[in-house]
Amino acid sequence: MNNLKEKIDALVQEISQLNDLNIKHDVLVYMEQQASWMLWQIDEDYHVDQNMKNI
Repeated sequence: MNNLKEKIDALVQEISQLNDLNIKHDVLVYMEQQASWMLWQIDEDYHVDQNMKNI
């Protein structure tokens, strides 16, 4: 887990150093979309898991 946090922190640091605001914005929007998709997928998996326990 710590290794992943370090990688994410390094990526955020790299993005913060971008000078082109359009590119920085596009990258951050992309990251947000990917994170939202992953959270949605985890929520779906959680609901499926809970439903299986209730059977």
